[in-house]
Amino acid sequence: MHTQWLLLVLLYAVAIQASDITSVVFGDIKEGVVAAFGDFNSDELTDIFVIQDDRKMLQILFGADTEPLLRMGPICYFEARRIVSVVPGDFDGDALMDVLVNVERSKDINDVYINWGNTTMLNCSAKPLFQTKGEAMALDFNHDMIIDLYGLDTNDTRTFWIFNNKRDPPIVVHQAMPTGGTTQTLTIPNANAYLDLNGDYLADLFLQTKTAYEIWYGINERDGQENFSYQRAIPYELVGINDYVVGQAVFMDFELRGVQNIVVPYCVQENCKNSTIFVQDGSLFYDVHVNFKDPQGVTWAFVPPDANDVYLKTITARSGDFNLDGYPDLLVTLHPLSVAKPVMQTFLLENVACKTCSKKFKRTFEVRWNALAPMGNNTVAGAFYDFYQDGVLDVILMQKLPNGNYRPLAFRNTLDYDANFVKVIVLTGLVNPQNPTSRTPLGRKKRTYGSNLPGPIITYSTTTQDGDQQIGSSVQLPQSSYFALQLPYTCFGLGRTPNFVDQLVVGLYGKFHNWTQLIPNSQIIVVPKPLDQPQHWKALLFVTPSKLILMSVIALGGTCLVIVLIILVLYIKEKREDRQERLQESHRFHFDAM
Repeated sequence: MHTQWLLLVLLYAVAIQASDITSVVFGDIKEGVVAAFGDFNSDELTDIFVIQDDRKMLQILFGADTEPLLRMGPICYFEARRIVSVVPGDFDGDALMDVLVNVERSKDINDVYINWGNTTMLNCSAKPLFQTKGEAMALDFNHDMIIDLYGLDTNDTRTFWIFNNKRDPPIVVHQAMPTGGTTQTLTIPNANAYLDLNGDYLADLFLQTKTAYEIWYGINERDGQENFSYQRAIPYELVGINDYVVGQAVFMDFELRGVQNIVVPYCVQENCKNSTIFVQDGSLFYDVHVNFKDPQGVTWAFVPPDANDVYLKTITARSGDFNLDGYPDLLVTLHPLSVAKPVMQTFLLENVACKTCSKKFKRTFEVRWNALAPMGNNTVAGAFYDFYQDGVLDVILMQKLPNGNYRPLAFRNTLDYDANFVKVIVLTGLVNPQNPTSRTPLGRKKRTYGSNLPGPIITYSTTTQDGDQQIGSSVQLPQSSYFALQLPYTCFGLGRTPNFVDQLVVGLYGKFHNWTQLIPNSQIIVVPKPLDQPQHWKALLFVTPSKLILMSVIALGGTCLVIVLIILVLYIKEKREDRQERLQESHRFHFDAM
């Protein structure tokens, strides 16, 4: 009996060690605020932008495909004031990633710095370009693949800041006011987003005011510039209830119908005692009735907003397909109610089928209480990240230390079954001939095609093992402010379907390209160049071997080894028998000789 208990303890310790890869990933980094993701050095590996040193230093950590998985990159100091947020992107059209840094000037007023990059170095800016109220969102206003910004200026005016390829100060364009309704200011913080909401492959604006979400459809003007036309408002007020909190909306294909649903964490009453999640079907919000009571009978709830906490200024849920079943899951931070010393924890909410839900939706979220155990304790945020570039989304957890600092933790997602995926990255398509040309290990010239682009929509369709059609959609980088922590790529889980991906459609700026019969377990880098000729867009395909293939190779190798051992044993046995027979022959008495 004691032996069995000891074996269980050892197995549990091994499982914990296999999941906790913090030392392998972050090494000696014991403090820092994970602020954003992007491919700064154009090596097709995702880098992490971290705020350190009392939030006065920006540190870029380069992603690597061998341990250590993150390595030190360039830094920038802002000694006078604290860094509020970071937005990576190409702000000058040189096909290299730059870094926008919002630095706190006063309450809700930020100085905007652009630090120009060149894959290995960062030219730290000493002078801000302009000020914003709250945080601005990244988009591409005029279709030149140079990142622009949208937000509020210091006068509460909705503004676009349009950047150019000369590093001149951005052009300022004020947004027209909504027609047929009263004008409301944008909330701070907000869930503003840039994504296609009406299926025309042209990104729209999703804006949050104090009482409703505004939908502005993107339109192509004759001069080639994009503008936005106000369509409607989606109220989210609870009638008759004043004490409620609306979290940051997140966008996902909730039921794999090929459309983006608005998913909003919601809570009412003091201390968020009554927490739930609403999903919008295109017109109305529906409660999907998430059960927040753990197996011990303790009820958990969303953490109420805390203006003094970096990650808890609003209730934030971050999406990703953790188990690669095709349905996107969520990472949320909860705290227990009616507990003497409540401890915040980050949990995985799995997207599961629901038999008791409303007629509109047949799925809900189920809290997986032990999925991230024991690393979820004292964590205030979680984000998805693919550390091993294998298509399986791991998790970065942010632990709040007693001194008020934050420490990043790395959790490896070790799926216990073989699942397939398709990973899609859409780049800007810009090329800079002055960029240094690197080579692959095989000597092939490696060209870079710009940096990550906000707003493209990606859809796919495939056939499941049961013969049913499975479709899904996702948007690349629709949100970039208020620590949305969205990855610069899309990872579609295909479950255990070994079939080809029948169709993959990538659309942006009102144009799209359709690729057919793609191999599962592949990483696809889409280069939309030339932009006005989508039939010539490129798709670079990199295949990741499935676990089944690796297991088959191991099994075949093991079988061959066993056969070799059997042959060797039989050979040795036969040699030994021959030797014994010769000895017996030499000692045998020969009667014929007498």
